[in-house]
Amino acid sequence: MKWALITLIFSVFYAVPVHAQEIVQEPICFTVRNVAPYKVYGNFITDFYTAPDGTKARHRSNFRLEEAGATDPEKGYPLDRAEFCSYGPFYPDRQLEMILRTLVPIFSCKVHVENGETVIKGQRLPEGGTKTWAECP
Repeated sequence: MKWALITLIFSVFYAVPVHAQEIVQEPICFTVRNVAPYKVYGNFITDFYTAPDGTKARHRSNFRLEEAGATDPEKGYPLDRAEFCSYGPFYPDRQLEMILRTLVPIFSCKVHVENGETVIKGQRLPEGGTKTWAECP
């Protein structure tokens, strides 16, 4: 009995936080725009879900956006922005994780998909290299 009480107390104070996952019936669409003077690469990642075989998984969507102002030479549509849509599962407050990367991740944030456009910014550094970040609504 003593060990059961200790285990109960331990589990109450050290419980893993759990949040309800939201999956929507109609996809939520949002835009991402690159205003950096170079190409950017990244991913959008959903929260974990349990696959039918019992394993934990996440959906991942890769993107590449051309430098600010780039357009398709034949059709004229912008290459520096894209629209993404997701059913989830979302992190709390309908968020997705966005990771910007080169060969390795360089920036990460949670994006509220219903709060407007996500803008990726960047600058070339005088000593060489770049600094890249995003305004995550």
